[in-house]
Amino acid sequence: MRFFTLHERPGNGGDPDLLAVGSGFSWWAALFPLIWLLWHRLWLGLAIYIVAGLLLGLALDLGGIAEPAATVIGLGISFLIGAMAADYRRWTYDRRGYRMVGVVLARDAMEAEERYMLERYGRSRGSQAQTAPPSTLPPFVPTPPRAPMGGNIGGNAAAFPRLV
Repeated sequence: MRFFTLHERPGNGGDPDLLAVGSGFSWWAALFPLIWLLWHRLWLGLAIYIVAGLLLGLALDLGGIAEPAATVIGLGISFLIGAMAADYRRWTYDRRGYRMVGVVLARDAMEAEERYMLERYGRSRGSQAQTAPPSTLPPFVPTPPRAPMGGNIGGNAAAFPRLV
């Protein structure tokens, strides 16, 4: 089980537009950063990744850096992308108008969204979803309302201090 932050787009009628972002390292982002950025539609991150990759390749070529050192540098960058993937998604969702509404301990993103829907609205999102009874689930932690994000990339550091 791991922690998920829940992000909701305000102003929707009916079912809310809800996204769950898991904590921790993302192997998909580390191993396939280009595909991962495209999959999650993180266009600014994709542009930065391509430009930074071109500039880094040019700098390594002009600097005469040997191939083994360039490989180690590339692996280090991939590790950083995997480590910061969830934080970058949270920052992008905040820029797109989503607000962080809570933190949930769950097995996967679907269970985190179902837990939020059950505890917030008293119903599940889909009729086929299987959820555990509320008495066996760990508590849902809602986050307090906050002011719009300034220069703080993490946004709500009090709700999720380890990831910011």
